[in-house]
Amino acid sequence: MSEQVLGFLGLMRRAGALAVGAEDAFDAARENKARVLLMAGDVAKNTVSAMHNAAAQKEAGIPLVKLDCTKKELGAALGVKECAALAVLDTGFALALCQKLELADLIPQMEERLAREKKRKAKKEARKEAKKEPQAPAGARTSGAVRRIAEKKGRPGQGKPGSFKRAKGPAEGRSKTQREHKPRVTGKRGN
Repeated sequence: MSEQVLGFLGLMRRAGALAVGAEDAFDAARENKARVLLMAGDVAKNTVSAMHNAAAQKEAGIPLVKLDCTKKELGAALGVKECAALAVLDTGFALALCQKLELADLIPQMEERLAREKKRKAKKEARKEAKKEPQAPAGARTSGAVRRIAEKKGRPGQGKPGSFKRAKGPAEGRSKTQREHKPRVTGKRGN
């Protein structure tokens, strides 16, 4: 395996786009966070079967790629002692890795998934922008009705400047018992 691919895996680890270790990879696959599952070339038979089961858990299945490196080489690239299996969590990184490994059958699948994720994100941003109501510019005068509605909804920037919260006098903002309470005088008075 080329040093360039191992270096790229290290970069993905630093970016937080990998679930390193067999257990973390299984968890990522179970939670539908894994985009590609990777395993070293010298993993045990139990790990291979467990990885196949994890990859086949979801309807569409998660691509499983066996790398041509040892657990020690993979671990050294990721900053751990050994690493038998890992999962790529980010679709963009998964696509770039498939391109670096020249996995022609996975590249279209990853491109399609990345396009779907971008489209979903754009829709979410559009909904978020649509929820925002236009606010009056700072210092602008608004009608009394708009100001009253803004005060009811609790939006300070919509009314006249300073009209959202009134300054509290000495008796306002305190309960009835606090207003009626007279402080108790104890001890000496005066000097």
